[in-house]
Amino acid sequence: MADLRGAIEEEIEAVAADLARRRLDRPIPALSGRLRGEVGTGYRYAFQIAGGTYDIRADDRVRIHTGGRDALGVVHRFDRTLGLLQVVSPEWLGERLDGAELEFDPTWLLQELSTRLAEVGQDPEDYFPDTVLGVFGRLPPRLGRESPRLDSSGDLNAPQRDALERVLGSSAQLVWGPPGTGKSRLVARAALELALRGRVLVAATTNGAVDEIARRLASIADPAMLARDRIIRVGFDLGASPDSRIDLGAALARRIEGGAGGVDRTLVEQEGRLGARPAAGARDGAPALNPYARAGRLLALARSRSDAESARDLGRVMLEIARQAERVLEEADIVLTTFARLSIREELRELRFESLLIDEASTAPLPYVAFAASRVAGPAIAVGDFQQLPPVVSSAAPAAMRWLRTDLFREAGVVGGAGAGDPAEAAGGPGAVSALPSPKDGLCAMLDLQYRMAPDIRELVSEFFYGGRLRDAPEIAERAAERAAGSAAERAALTVLDTSGLDPRVERVDGSRRNRAHAEAVADFLGAAARDGVRDIAVVSPYRAQTRHLNDLIRRRLGRAAPADLEVSTIHRFQGREKRLVLIDTVDAPPGRSWFLDERRNRDFPRLLNVALSRARERLVIVATVAGLRRTLPPEALLNRLLAQVQRTGSRIDATPTDLWSGG
Repeated sequence: MADLRGAIEEEIEAVAADLARRRLDRPIPALSGRLRGEVGTGYRYAFQIAGGTYDIRADDRVRIHTGGRDALGVVHRFDRTLGLLQVVSPEWLGERLDGAELEFDPTWLLQELSTRLAEVGQDPEDYFPDTVLGVFGRLPPRLGRESPRLDSSGDLNAPQRDALERVLGSSAQLVWGPPGTGKSRLVARAALELALRGRVLVAATTNGAVDEIARRLASIADPAMLARDRIIRVGFDLGASPDSRIDLGAALARRIEGGAGGVDRTLVEQEGRLGARPAAGARDGAPALNPYARAGRLLALARSRSDAESARDLGRVMLEIARQAERVLEEADIVLTTFARLSIREELRELRFESLLIDEASTAPLPYVAFAASRVAGPAIAVGDFQQLPPVVSSAAPAAMRWLRTDLFREAGVVGGAGAGDPAEAAGGPGAVSALPSPKDGLCAMLDLQYRMAPDIRELVSEFFYGGRLRDAPEIAERAAERAAGSAAERAALTVLDTSGLDPRVERVDGSRRNRAHAEAVADFLGAAARDGVRDIAVVSPYRAQTRHLNDLIRRRLGRAAPADLEVSTIHRFQGREKRLVLIDTVDAPPGRSWFLDERRNRDFPRLLNVALSRARERLVIVATVAGLRRTLPPEALLNRLLAQVQRTGSRIDATPTDLWSGG
C-alpha cells in the first residue's frame, strides 16, 4: 500500500505540473453563469470567464463552487476567443450562477484514493488483504471449475462457457477478451451467477464500460430482481439517460415516494412553502426525479431567499436521503460503479462484498484495483485485453511507471515481456507470441471467438496482436458471404488511402498535430461514401487537433450531405465502440519525424493502433503518407509492416480529387 501511495504522489506532481502548463492550476472565477438546458439527466451551464490562455479541453473534469455548494461537471465545449465555457453537471445549481468558481484540478480524486489506501494499510483487519494479494498474484489462487446454475448462462458460446466455469470455480481468474469476443456478455452472466453466493461489486474505470454491463444485466436478469431493486447502478454517463430499473437515483425515488423516512412529505411541504413547482413523479406517470436533485433545487431556492428555517429542514432531508441510499445499496445483490466513484462516495466505501468483477481490466490502475479488492471477501475476477489501451498516466517517475502503467495481467504474471509497448511483443514480431499467455495457463482464460470484424480485418488484427488465435463466429462467415456478392468497393475490407501524392504537411497546434491535406482527403472519401448510402462511419485519429479540424471541415464542406451516423473522435475516446466503416487518419507526414507513431518512443502506440483497427466491422481504411512513413520510420516499424500487409491483402487508393469511394 505504501508503494501504491508513492506512485499516486508522483502522479499528483505530474498532473499539477500539466495543469500549470495549461494555466489551470488555480480556480478560475466566472464573470457570469446561467442554466442553458438539460442534457440526458444532467444540466448544461454556460459560464463567461475572463480572457486568458487557458487550455481547457472537452471532457475535462471540473468542480463548480457556487453558493456555498460544490458540484462536479464535465466540459462540453470551450470557445477560447469568446471565453465561453459550457459545462454539464448532474446537479441542478440554479438558474443563475453569478460569482461561481471553476476548479479543474483532478488531483483531489487521487488524494481521496491515497487516503483510502492508507486506511487499509493502517487497519488491515477491517478489510480483506488476502483478496488484494491474490488478485495481484502474491498469493497462489485456488483454481477450479464450477458449472453455472442459471438459465441466462445457457446462451454462451464454448469459450465463454469455459471462462465462466473457471470464474465460478476459482478464487482469482483473469479473462483475456480480444475485441468483439463478448466480454460484457460474460461479465453480466458471471455477475448473476456470483450473486447467488452474496453481494457482487462490478467496477470499471469508465462509465461507458459500467453502463454496458448494466444494460446487459437489465436485459437478462430475473424481472423480480429488478422489481426489488437488487441490481443497482451508481452514477451514469452524463450524456446518457440511466435505466430507471437499476439506477440508484430512480430506486431511491421509488423508496422515498413509498414514504421512507418521511422525506417525500417534507419535500412536498417545502415545495408549497417556497412556491416551487411540484416535482414530476410516479404518481402522475412521469419518471421520478432523483431525490438528491429534488431536494437540491429546493435548498438552492431556500438559500437564495435567505429562508434559514427551510434551509435547515432541507439539510436534514439531505441527510435522510443519504441514509436511505445506504439502505438501497445494502439490500442490493449487484452494485455497479466506477473505481473513482467507489473511492469518493461514503455509502459505497462502507459496503463489503463477496465477489469482485473488474471490466476493462487493462485500463484499471493498480491502486484502484487494490482499493476495490480490499472490500471483497471472496473471488476477484478481471476481464479485459492487455493488448488494448493501458491506464492513462501522466507521470514518468519510477514508482508511477511501476505501479500505474502496469496492467493487472502483467502484474499477476500471466503476460511476459516488457509490456505492450515493447516493439517485439506488441508489434507482432517473433517476441509477440511467446509473450502471450499460454493456452494452458490456469489463471487466464481466453475468449477467442469474435463476432465483430470481417474475416480480413480479423486476420490482420489477429496476426499482429493475438498470435493468430482469433477465430470468426459463424455469423461472421455469413456476413462475409453477403459482402462477396457486392461491388468491388464493398468487397474490399482493407484499404490504404495513400496521401503521398498530395505532398501533405503537418502543423503543430496547442501541443497537438494537424494535417490539412489528410483532412481534405478524408472529407472527399466521406462525401463519396455518403452518396453510396453508407451511414455508419467513424473517423479516428491519434491527435486532438486533427479531430477538431476534421469536425469543422466536414461541417463546412458536407453539411447535411455528411453520413448520417458519422462520428469523429480520438482513438482513446473511441475504445469500446464500433462502426461499419472506420477510417484511421495517421496524420504524420515528412519532413518531420513521428514520435507518436513510433513504438520505440511511444510504448503505448501498438495498443492504440490495435484499438483503432479493431473498431471496424466491415471496412477499414487507413489514411497514410505511405512513402513518407517509410522514410521517417524504420522499415521494421509496426506501422510500416502493417501498411505493407494491408496493401498486399487489400486495396490501395491514391488520394486525388476524384471519387475516392469507388477508386481502387
